[in-house]
Amino acid sequence: MKQRTLLPRIAAGALRGLLLACLPSILPAQTPTLPVQITADSAEMDERRGIGTYTGDVVVTHGDMTLWADRIVIHAPDRQPTRMEAKGNPVRAEAPDPNNQPRVATSLEMEYHLDDEVLVLLGEARVQTLTEDARGERIRYDLAQDVIRIEGTPEERVRITIQPGPE
Repeated sequence: MKQRTLLPRIAAGALRGLLLACLPSILPAQTPTLPVQITADSAEMDERRGIGTYTGDVVVTHGDMTLWADRIVIHAPDRQPTRMEAKGNPVRAEAPDPNNQPRVATSLEMEYHLDDEVLVLLGEARVQTLTEDARGERIRYDLAQDVIRIEGTPEERVRITIQPGPE
């Protein structure tokens, strides 16, 4: 008699577990968007085009990423920031790596694509971590995947220094 009453409970529990496992793939992702905080000497916002231009000692913070520049243009259609274009002498970005270690990127121009967390550095581009120092004319750095692509020029080749790890 106990087997008959226990079997429906096990089946119901298995079905409930299956539904809970499938629920994330059925429902749309509900990831909260992080705010973008900006300080600057001056700002001009074009609400119709969704573009904000900030000049003079600009500091932008998005999550654990901070960007410093002389001038930053933020593209935010429908008030959703998607891309930043920064210029400076140099532009500087800091964000911890996946192991929460310091990571610094500098260049004369920089683009930050917020949706996929990609930095594109142009002109005297450099990325420094505790274990690497990479330089080139153009660097594409996928912060989320921690993948870096460096391009040089005939006049300025790519330079990378890898520090030995602890023994």
